[in-house]
Amino acid sequence: MPNGTYFQSASLPTPPPPTHPASPPYSSSKTAAVASSSASDYAAPNDATAKLTEAIDDFLGDLEKKFKGISDEILTKLDDMAERCDRLEQEILLRDASAMENTGKASTGSNAGSS
Repeated sequence: MPNGTYFQSASLPTPPPPTHPASPPYSSSKTAAVASSSASDYAAPNDATAKLTEAIDDFLGDLEKKFKGISDEILTKLDDMAERCDRLEQEILLRDASAMENTGKASTGSNAGSS
């Protein structure tokens, strides 16, 4: 899906005119009206198809941008949380190390005083 292209709009061939077997006879004015509306009906579907294809392409492009933005935001939040966890782990390790030093000094000091 490079460059947001999802559908290639191509001009579709004009469909053949419908045949109506055993149609009742029309007056010439009705026949002319049907012929002119049929001609515009053939042009309208191609136009409508092109517009629909373009609208869908735009919609999917917008969705792709939104999902990309959300994905980037989630990854940024995950990186931030990982950094916070690393800092917290370092802080806990430093506290444990200093607590071990303090207990080691306290026990050494009490042994020296008792002898």
